[in-house]
Amino acid sequence: MHTHTGVSSVDYLALVLRVLLLTGTALVAGIGLLRAGAAMRPLLAWACGGATAALAAVSAVVLDINTGFAVAHVALALAVPLALRWRGPAAFLGFGLALLLIAEAALGHTSLPFLLDTVVVAVAVVWFGLALAKSWNPDGGLRPRPIALTAAIALLGVGIGQLVLSGLLDRRLLSTGHGIAVLVLLIGAIAVLAVTLVIRDDGRTYRFGAVGVLAVVLAWATLPGLPLPQDLPVPGVARLDQAAGTPVLVSPNRVGRNLVHFPESAGQGITVEHDGTISRAVPKPGASGTWAVVDLPPGRSDLVIQRGEETGSVDVDTGDLPEVPGTAEPECASAALGTVTAGAPAPVTCPDTALLPEDADALRKNVAFLADMKVPSLAVDGDDTPRSKAAVEVVRAEAARRGVPLSGSSEGALLQVSGWAQASQNLERAWFVYGIHVAPWLLHGPVVTSAPGVAVPLRFDPRDRNALTYGMTQSSAFGDPPSLSGYREWARVRGENLSGEVTIYASAQVDVMQMGGHQHGGNSGQWIPQGTIVAVSSPLTEK
Repeated sequence: MHTHTGVSSVDYLALVLRVLLLTGTALVAGIGLLRAGAAMRPLLAWACGGATAALAAVSAVVLDINTGFAVAHVALALAVPLALRWRGPAAFLGFGLALLLIAEAALGHTSLPFLLDTVVVAVAVVWFGLALAKSWNPDGGLRPRPIALTAAIALLGVGIGQLVLSGLLDRRLLSTGHGIAVLVLLIGAIAVLAVTLVIRDDGRTYRFGAVGVLAVVLAWATLPGLPLPQDLPVPGVARLDQAAGTPVLVSPNRVGRNLVHFPESAGQGITVEHDGTISRAVPKPGASGTWAVVDLPPGRSDLVIQRGEETGSVDVDTGDLPEVPGTAEPECASAALGTVTAGAPAPVTCPDTALLPEDADALRKNVAFLADMKVPSLAVDGDDTPRSKAAVEVVRAEAARRGVPLSGSSEGALLQVSGWAQASQNLERAWFVYGIHVAPWLLHGPVVTSAPGVAVPLRFDPRDRNALTYGMTQSSAFGDPPSLSGYREWARVRGENLSGEVTIYASAQVDVMQMGGHQHGGNSGQWIPQGTIVAVSSPLTEK
């Protein structure tokens, strides 16, 4: 019923019911436990119990809480005013209602949040009971100042603990609903302790202190219904946020040219406004979803996202990091997204700045595989990035060593070693008798599906558990299909290494539900949407 995890939006009806139910239950439990109701008019005690019982019944439907908890809640809330004339039964029933409230609040909690919830419930029950008892019978024999002081100190501990747990020791404490609720909880706890220490008159102490306790309980009950604030933007680290009802990825989050990316599910017609300039999000060759180009200044600023009738904002912070040419590309963003979905965002670097030794080795083995197939010629297509230039040289050298002529003739095979955009555009019109082969980093759905079928040398099976876990994690967090660049970063964060033997895999655009015992099609996390990928060679070794 009470949880410290955030939600993406506020359900106001559920939030109001939760606040009223938790506060009312604490009040009724205090009436029974301290037998404050013995000094009250019976009608008021019954009103408190009846209202709490009604709220519990309504909440069972609206909040979908456990039926057993709801029934026990109703029964105990009505039993407390019924048993007030007997000291023992009333105290036991009040204690039972307090325990029930603690149990409901602790569902799904770890030890520290459970402890904090327990203290809030205990302090609220005791303090509300004392306030009612002293208000209706100020001359009673009850002198529980030591208990009240202990409760006030414990409540301050809750406030400090909640602040530490929230992690909002920054500007989000004053700029977000969740942060303000935590601040109210802490200030209320401080006020209760101050009242207890300063005011010596019991009646005034408990009346004024009860106001602070009420503020704490209201803030505590409100927290689960308020969304947890996003982490603050870090200069140079890609920013993943939610705005206008869709995930938003801003990369590289540096001064100068930046990409603002939206998944396929967000649809078309999205605009991004920054400092009065509006940019439209459009598709890019070889990439999924849509992309808007925005020039960001140094320091903090906001992006306003307009998606149909929905509007939202994303705060970014470029610090004073200078622009790095080439980092505002979809493949760079996909690599950055891999670190974000793995839970360890890192500064954005672009995979096309250098040819990795494992990719060079995979390309050499791919050329050897084609040589064994007796291809009459080999065409190689690259671009002007450092990685691609190095890859072209590797392919040419290995082709010469293997005696494979280099030619653009369609009677041979094609080995594509460019980046995503050029590869996608080239594959759309390419046709070669001995097939189309692509570099490992081109394993990305929008690239490989540009042609009816392609082959790619890989050191992992895109159908194995880890590869599919990465795909499903990214799909859940953002909605993009997997990419090798993102998978490498995701695996690196998790301490894994894609270091298997090179095997040639072939992808094909076939919409099947099952092939070779593996699920395919448009399922979440699949590497080839509406397609399949299977091994077409044994592991390749040096010859």
